[in-house]
Amino acid sequence: MKWLFSKRERQKRARRSRRRAFREAENRIEDVKERIRTMERDSTKEWDKARDALKGGQEAAAQRALKSYRAGQVLMTKLEQKRWVFEQYLTKMEMAQSDHEFAQTLEGVNKVVNIDPERVADVFEASQELLGEQLDADRFWERLYEKEMDGATGSLEDRIPSMEELSEQLRQEAAAEVGGGEATERVSAELDSRIKSGQERVKKLLDDNKQ
Repeated sequence: MKWLFSKRERQKRARRSRRRAFREAENRIEDVKERIRTMERDSTKEWDKARDALKGGQEAAAQRALKSYRAGQVLMTKLEQKRWVFEQYLTKMEMAQSDHEFAQTLEGVNKVVNIDPERVADVFEASQELLGEQLDADRFWERLYEKEMDGATGSLEDRIPSMEELSEQLRQEAAAEVGGGEATERVSAELDSRIKSGQERVKKLLDDNKQ
């Protein structure tokens, strides 16, 4: 009886440790998301700083702020990619834990169920054939996935406008601000669309493959 209670206590501690580990992993994901939001705010400040410097004729200061802005955009894209990869591994580990729990439950069922070995062998042989076909299909999807991801991961920075393009956008926005509020909003909206389109394209590719 003492051994039984000791085993139950160990199992209880193991479950508690697993829950704590998964909570910590989920917290890390939220930390990264918050970090991305902070970087977005900081990038906006750098853009505003660059625009104000250009309006004041401070070309060098505008270029420094612009470089900081673009660097932030690149880092945010890469950080989002890392967050997604980590989330995939966490999901796989949760699935692995479910497999372990299913196995334990099935082990208990096996002890109380009478089984015809020959019938079981026939059924599992048929199942193995189906699973083999499914494995072939999975490999096909994996090849498609790797092909798509190769295109995404190989050109993350290319999806962010270059310094030359950003400089031109900055000049247009600074000039439009002097010319009127409506023109400023139009140029700013064009820039936001260009910056976000690359990031959203990567994020959409990642999220589509997650499903």
